[in-house]
Amino acid sequence: MKIPLSFISCDWGTTNIRLKVIETKTMHVLVEFASNVGIKAIYQEYLKETQIEQFVFFYKALIGLVDNLPEVYQDNLIVVSGMASSSIGMFEMDYANIPFSTTGNGLHWKLFNNLTASDVLLISGVRDVVNVMRGEEIQVIGLSSTITEYGKGILLLPGTHSKHVFFDNNEIVGFKTYMTGELFELLSKNSILSNSVNEQQWSTVSEKAFLKGLHSGFKKELTAHLFTIRANDILNGNSKSEGSYFLSGLLIGDELSYIENDNEQFILSTCSPLLKLYEIALAELFPNQKHQILDDAIKTNAVVKGHSSLLKMIAKLN
Repeated sequence: MKIPLSFISCDWGTTNIRLKVIETKTMHVLVEFASNVGIKAIYQEYLKETQIEQFVFFYKALIGLVDNLPEVYQDNLIVVSGMASSSIGMFEMDYANIPFSTTGNGLHWKLFNNLTASDVLLISGVRDVVNVMRGEEIQVIGLSSTITEYGKGILLLPGTHSKHVFFDNNEIVGFKTYMTGELFELLSKNSILSNSVNEQQWSTVSEKAFLKGLHSGFKKELTAHLFTIRANDILNGNSKSEGSYFLSGLLIGDELSYIENDNEQFILSTCSPLLKLYEIALAELFPNQKHQILDDAIKTNAVVKGHSSLLKMIAKLN
């Protein structure tokens, strides 16, 4: 496969899609487009279809989204990762197994060519015995240079489903998944706590509430303290902002509570406002351990770098 001058980086998740035209040599983003037309929405439409096979249906949807890019780039190769390789996506692919190299060697991929428009290079996810991920492995590859500097540690990728990726000597040797973001969404909007929680601006009061929740969660007292958010609202007049940040701290503390190694090294990669909360959490809970905090720009570019590295590696193999 010949390396193109530019390609389309496609991160297609459950609820959204991000398309970026990348200059292959420099990895410069030439133009981008984002939409909330995620895999789930397309799959729901596909279920109503009786005549078109699943890949063709999703391919037509993808090309329709690519049409939002400038015409000069619309025939570019599309490198796709995320939920597109799942059973509810474009084409189901087996997961690659742990361990795998931070270079991407060992991941599964499939090239679809001779299509009506752009060729598609589909990248599959990764699994171990009890866990799976689709999409985050691309970020790992994009952050490989930082991982190499550390040698061994934990890469934290907070989000709706936070990933803790364990690396050792340029290999990913395991990972954990925490539903921290989704639990916050459910508890703050669809539980009895919803009337006691409301996100507000960061302040001294909210920081105090966050740290209190953080330490309670880190002590593995999550369920014992959830209802106190409601009780403190009713009995003590705590603000909804305090309730919100206490809940955030409680969930993040619980997420980090398994870490006991005083010598553990962390790389944190996420976007604001989560970046600030996890940065505070690491400094508070592990003050003597090495932390590398990657800013929003590095996180945003990790997928692009991952796609670019994989494309170059696969092109050399073919």
